[in-house]
Amino acid sequence: MNNRKSLDIRNIKDNWNNTILDILKAFMDICRKHNLRFYCCAGTAIGAVRHHGIIPWDDDIDVIMPRPDYDRLIEIAKTADFGKYELITPYNDESYPLYFSKLSDKTTTLVEDREIPCVIGLYVDIFPLDPTDDDMEKAKRLKAKYTKIINRLNAVSTHNSFGNYITLLCDPKEWGRFVIKTVAFFFRSAIRRHLIRQMDRMSHLYDYDKAKNVQVYTGSYGYKEVFPKEWLGKGRMFKFEDTEVPLPEEYDKYLRHFFGDYMQLPPVEQRIEKHSRAYLNMEAKESKEEVMRKMKSNKILK
Repeated sequence: MNNRKSLDIRNIKDNWNNTILDILKAFMDICRKHNLRFYCCAGTAIGAVRHHGIIPWDDDIDVIMPRPDYDRLIEIAKTADFGKYELITPYNDESYPLYFSKLSDKTTTLVEDREIPCVIGLYVDIFPLDPTDDDMEKAKRLKAKYTKIINRLNAVSTHNSFGNYITLLCDPKEWGRFVIKTVAFFFRSAIRRHLIRQMDRMSHLYDYDKAKNVQVYTGSYGYKEVFPKEWLGKGRMFKFEDTEVPLPEEYDKYLRHFFGDYMQLPPVEQRIEKHSRAYLNMEAKESKEEVMRKMKSNKILK
């Protein structure tokens, strides 16, 4: 039984990796067709340099796009036909809890967080790379301010049980989250639109072409997300599974800035997938109503 379970998990992992690799290829085709710049980043960049593909224990693919190209992609997606793929953005899906976008496979079904009722498909993450202040300390203050807005968006998007909601009162540090979730119960859509407009304004404070520094406001590496734009350059191609992907031209500076000695494998106990899967069906696209009904009755597909 254990061997069969291990085989099932391996099959799911292989199917998952093949699917997200196909999504990446579709994304690259879109970028080539419309002359859009992008770079693989974070663990995907490590995978390209160290493993020449997806890190064996990784479960996603991440890319960054300069803000002008990112904005063009969103405009293109409003009218373009991407076939079996769709661009999920905070502007076209009210249940979507994030500010960055995802290119998603419309033939699959995924819910990552049981408390956030957002039904999409398997995906590639697309992070906007925003121009920021030339003064690094000012750039970091902008990052801190932006992170507070992201946390509010998360609070508005999360549908906690009543018990979890009330327990927020037990910790004074969570009182702000309790207040915004209370208000969001009545005005969720309006608050969500207001927070997204705030992030839009901050993302367009500076001219990308003139900026010395850039940052991924929506990234998860804190102040390390602020770095010199000159590291990006025209990009450098690396083998990635059966294709090639661009990394920042100064990829070594970029990766050491984030991860130190990135060629060193992490301890075995840290070689784990990062993302949760509250609901997964890699064989078909299901409606939100059907997924919510199955999740409520705990009929979770694997």
